[in-house]
Amino acid sequence: MSFALQQQEALTVLGISARASNAEPEAIGELWRRFQAMGSATAIEARRNDPVYSVYCEYESDFNGQYTVLIGCAVDAEAATPEGMRKIEIGVGKFAVFEAVGELPMSVWQAWADIWKTSFDRLYKADFDRYGEDGTVTVHVEVR
Repeated sequence: MSFALQQQEALTVLGISARASNAEPEAIGELWRRFQAMGSATAIEARRNDPVYSVYCEYESDFNGQYTVLIGCAVDAEAATPEGMRKIEIGVGKFAVFEAVGELPMSVWQAWADIWKTSFDRLYKADFDRYGEDGTVTVHVEVR
């Protein structure tokens, strides 16, 4: 599994969220269904562009515990937060970046399954998937 280390600038993502765990990933699927029913990226009027982000944060412990998933789009930090949505600030940091190759959503699940087997020194602050307008998906894992 190849990856690139990248320095990431701060990023603010606005969207809908839910608590989830890897033991019960159904909450993530349900959150995606809600996001698509809202109109996906078009539901985020304040979005800076159209890539969609799936942010994993507020970890209870590590990848074995619960965490918050937020699906949405990048916005300016001062953008208003509509009712029923929330904003997550991803701070400046170093990220291991992987490309998820193959059919969605299995390619993303496989990338994460591979990541969980690594010995990365993860920070467990905020990790994210970026779904590009060109169909590419990259998985960003914050590391020391």
